[in-house]
Amino acid sequence: MTHRAETILETVKTLLTGLTTTGIRVERARVWPVDELPALSIFKSDDLRSDEEETLDDQFTRDLTINVQAYVATVDNVETVLNAIAAEVFAAMSADNTLGLGFVFNALLIGETEPIIERTQDIPIATMTSGWLVSYQHSKTSAES
Repeated sequence: MTHRAETILETVKTLLTGLTTTGIRVERARVWPVDELPALSIFKSDDLRSDEEETLDDQFTRDLTINVQAYVATVDNVETVLNAIAAEVFAAMSADNTLGLGFVFNALLIGETEPIIERTQDIPIATMTSGWLVSYQHSKTSAES
């Protein structure tokens, strides 16, 4: 079995693979430079026990924060391109607020960071991150069920 957070992260990767703007250029926890742009990286952030009461006596509710970072390189307006990617990410993540997983209660956009633009290249490279809060449940005795 797999930790439910891992299942959620893999599901997010699947949901975001094939977007018009970024195509199949989606990776988890990318640590190496991005070779082909535009692209997305998915990062796990905090995974905390929720303040919400458990729905059942034998279950924990947790809040997992996921960051989706978009990378672009363009001579066009980088903000426009990043906003197009953000719109596609939002549509894909919001199509089903449970992400299609029976143990997920809700996946909500927290917000987006301001673009970070690197102007030292011939073509500007920019990034922007969308933060998502995913509330899910698992057994009090196992994070896998």
